[in-house]
Amino acid sequence: MTQIQKRNNRRYFHYQKEILNTISEPASFITDKYRYVFVNNAFNDFFNKQTDKVIGKTPSEIWGEDNFKKNIAPQMDRALNGETVFFQYRGKMLDGKFKILEINYYPHYKPSGSIDGIIAITNDVTKQKHAEEALKESEARLKDLNETKDKLFSVIGHDLKGPLHNIVAFSELIEEQHGEYSREEIRKFNQLILQSAQSLSSLLDNLLSWSYSQTQSIKIFPQAILLHSIAEKCFDFLKQNAFQKEIRLINDVSPEMHAVADEKMITTVIRNLISNAIKFTDRGGKITVTATIVEDEIFVAIRDSGTGISKEKTELLFQSCGIQSSTGTEGEGGTGMGLIICKDFIEKNNGRIWVESELNNGSVFSFSLPVNF
Repeated sequence: MTQIQKRNNRRYFHYQKEILNTISEPASFITDKYRYVFVNNAFNDFFNKQTDKVIGKTPSEIWGEDNFKKNIAPQMDRALNGETVFFQYRGKMLDGKFKILEINYYPHYKPSGSIDGIIAITNDVTKQKHAEEALKESEARLKDLNETKDKLFSVIGHDLKGPLHNIVAFSELIEEQHGEYSREEIRKFNQLILQSAQSLSSLLDNLLSWSYSQTQSIKIFPQAILLHSIAEKCFDFLKQNAFQKEIRLINDVSPEMHAVADEKMITTVIRNLISNAIKFTDRGGKITVTATIVEDEIFVAIRDSGTGISKEKTELLFQSCGIQSSTGTEGEGGTGMGLIICKDFIEKNNGRIWVESELNNGSVFSFSLPVNF
């Protein structure tokens, strides 16, 4: 190569460096021997790496040997073979922060037409990609929420009819023909009205809880809560349902046992689980609430002597596809929505929920909660 050609090449490379210094994205020139010979000002700023700490180094020295061989070298080889390469790099930067980069490798041609290196231009798309991923998650959640809502309201519409019909029918009987019935008969009608009203109340409570939860309107107030006391309150609320089926409610939770959780949410969970147990337990059965502490968790179990659940159904109980109209041992209605709420509320309180059951051999619904803040 003549002196004039060498001088022209230097001028040409100097001109290219000046152009790369004008762009706002990090840019560098890497030779076909895998060595940095130029980085622009934006490169220094973005990677917090001074020019003299980069020039003459190889990408493997800057980014690490394993990372270079796995993620960078294959793309560089494509560019050195004449391809314009575009790829995304996800990983830790030189400062230890995780970023998502869009990297362009352009083959650099000498005046003779041969390739002597790569011009690399980088664009930080971390925020953009996180926003896109968040949007996809939001869209998927919204789709699932809409599907659940549609299924939920179709089931609720069906289950509202029964209790409402009972309330209206028995109220009309008492109003129109009260003189023809004995006090005992009227009392039985009133018990049926009460049972139907409680069923409606529970259904509407669950619907409101689910609505608040899905719209993020519900706020969590964790505190030390006494589980024996909560179970007693739920027994009081549901004692009429249990009495009518001659079901014994047993609270075996030690009075001093506590968990750290939102009291209203856990009350809703225990009430739903006991209500379900009553619904699917035969007349004369029993339901027992127990609790045990293991290290920093408390495990609460609601055990019934009911009809049990098949393995296929247990896998769907806590999913939106498990919402369906179901009938208790004496015709009680139900949607399965309560279990969806239980799972949501328990997980919001840093716990887990699960079920163990066999057909004709009862069920045990259990959940865990932390015992410390």
